[in-house]
Amino acid sequence: MNRNRVWEEIGRTEAITNTLNPDWATKICMYYNFEDQQRLQFEIFFKGPYKQRAGVASMLLHEIVGAKYNRLTKDLVEEGKHQGTITVTAEEMGDGRQESVYFVASATNLDKKDFLGKCDPFLKVLRINEDGTTQLAYRTRYHEQNLNPKWAPFEILLDQLCYGDKDREFIVECYDWDQDGGHDFIGDCRTTVNRLINKQDVDLPLVSEKKAKKNKKYTDSGTLHFHKVYCWHDFTFLDFISGGTELDFTVAIDFTKSNLPMEDQSSLHHIDGENINQYEIAIMAVAEICQHYNRSKIFRAYGFGAKIPPDTKTHYNFPLNVVTNDPHCYGITGLLEAYLIAQSRVELSGPTDYSHTIRLAAKRAASFPEDGSKYSVLLILTDGVIGDMEETKMEIIKASTLPLSIIIVGVGYDSFKEMKILDSDNQMLNHNGKYAKRDIVQVFKS
Repeated sequence: MNRNRVWEEIGRTEAITNTLNPDWATKICMYYNFEDQQRLQFEIFFKGPYKQRAGVASMLLHEIVGAKYNRLTKDLVEEGKHQGTITVTAEEMGDGRQESVYFVASATNLDKKDFLGKCDPFLKVLRINEDGTTQLAYRTRYHEQNLNPKWAPFEILLDQLCYGDKDREFIVECYDWDQDGGHDFIGDCRTTVNRLINKQDVDLPLVSEKKAKKNKKYTDSGTLHFHKVYCWHDFTFLDFISGGTELDFTVAIDFTKSNLPMEDQSSLHHIDGENINQYEIAIMAVAEICQHYNRSKIFRAYGFGAKIPPDTKTHYNFPLNVVTNDPHCYGITGLLEAYLIAQSRVELSGPTDYSHTIRLAAKRAASFPEDGSKYSVLLILTDGVIGDMEETKMEIIKASTLPLSIIIVGVGYDSFKEMKILDSDNQMLNHNGKYAKRDIVQVFKS
C-alpha cells in the first residue's frame, strides 16, 4: 500500500441536514482514462464548525464503470469501524453539445403537514433506471410555510432525467421539509418530457398511494403545475463560430500597485525603450489568437485600478487611450498603441477589484440580441492579486446566464492558485447558496 499517496479534491456535494441516509444531487465530473488505475476516495463529513469525518470509502473508477448498471456499493469505514455504505454511479457525459430541459413549476392546495397547519414543500425529480430503481436527478429548495409554492426555474440534463429519451417516464415527488430530516411525503406524479412540451401534462395531481389505500374518498394531496417546459442545447464554442456568430472582444489590463512601479526594472509594466514588458508580451500573444475569430479586428480596450492625473481618484474601466477616451482599437497594433498611451499617462493605484470590469462586460453582453448572432469575450490581463473575491464571484454567477466568456490571463510570476477558484472545471462556482448556470471563466498563465 502506498502510504505516501496524495489526494486531490475534484469535487464536493451539497450538504444535506439531519439525515443518516443522504441522497446527493450534485454531480462530480472527471475524465476517464481506460489505461490508468484511477483510485477515488469518497469522504463523508458531518456538517458543523469542526467538519468531523463520518466515514471514508476507496474504489477504482474502472470498478464503478465495470459494475452492473455502472453502480457500486462500498463500506464506509472510520478508525476501523463500519459506518454504513456509499453507492456511487458512473455515467458517461456526451462530448460537445448537451441537451437540457428547463422547468418552471408551482403547486397549489398541498396537504397541511405541520402541527400549525403549514407546509415547507420541495420537489425531488427522479430518473427511473434501467433496473427499475430510481436516481435523484434534481432537488429544489424548499418554500417556507406555503401551501401554494412557486419554485425558482431549474434545468436538468436530458441524459440525467430520462437517458435522453423524451418519451421515457420520470417521477416528481413533493415533500414537506422538516428540520429533523424526516421529510414528510406529500405525493408524486409521473410524466415525460414530450408530454410536458406538448402540453398534454400541465396540471398533475400529487398522489400518495398510502393515503389512497387508507381512505377511499381520497383524491390527491395537491396539484403540480408546469407553466413552462422546453429543451435547449448547450452549444459548444465551435457550434457558435460555424453558425456565423460574431465574437465581441473586450480587453481589460491591470494597472494596480501590485505590479510594482513602472520605473522599477522588476515591474510588469516596466518602461524600457529597448525591451518589451510582460504585459506587452501577453497582449501580443492573446490578441494574435483572438484576431482570427474577430472579423472586424476591433478590440474594446480598458484599464483598471489606476489614477489618471491630475485626478486622484482610482479609476476602473477607463479606455486605454486616455487621450481620445475611446475604447476601440484596431488590431494588435492599435491595442499596443493604446496600452503605451495608458502606460505613459496613468499612475498605478488599487485595489485590484475585478467586479467592476465583469459588470461592464455583462452589461454589454446583456444588450446582445437573443438569436445568438453575437457573443462577448472578456480578456483580463492581470498579475493575479484580487481584492474583491466575494463581489467578483457574485458578478460571475449573475453573468453566467449571458452570452459571455471570461478569460483571465496571469502575467508575471504568481502561481495564481487563488484565481483558479473562479474556474469551475471541478465544481460549479457558488457563493451564498447561489450557483453559476455554467462555467464561463478560464484561467491561464501567460
